[in-house]
Amino acid sequence: MRFTIDCPHCKGRVIARSSRYMSITLREIVFVCRDPECGHTFVANLEAVRTLSPSAKPNEAIRLPLSPHVRERVMKQLQLLVD
Repeated sequence: MRFTIDCPHCKGRVIARSSRYMSITLREIVFVCRDPECGHTFVANLEAVRTLSPSAKPNEAIRLPLSPHVRERVMKQLQLLVD
C-alpha cells in the first residue's frame, strides 16, 4: 500500500518535499501541490498514535497505547492462561 495525500485546496496530487524528525514517533512533512496553477505548499504531521500489533523487538523509550480491540484480545488470551 502506498500512502497518498491530496491538496486540500484543488484536490490534486501533492509530493513530499522534505520531512523533519520531531520525536521518536512524530515527523513533520512539507508537501507541495503538483498543480502549477495551485502551487499550495503545506505542512502535515505523521505520528504513530497506537499499537495494533506489539513489536517483537520493543523499544523501551516508546510508549504507544494498545488499540482498544487489541487490548481486549490480549486480556482474553491472558484469561485463557489463568483458567
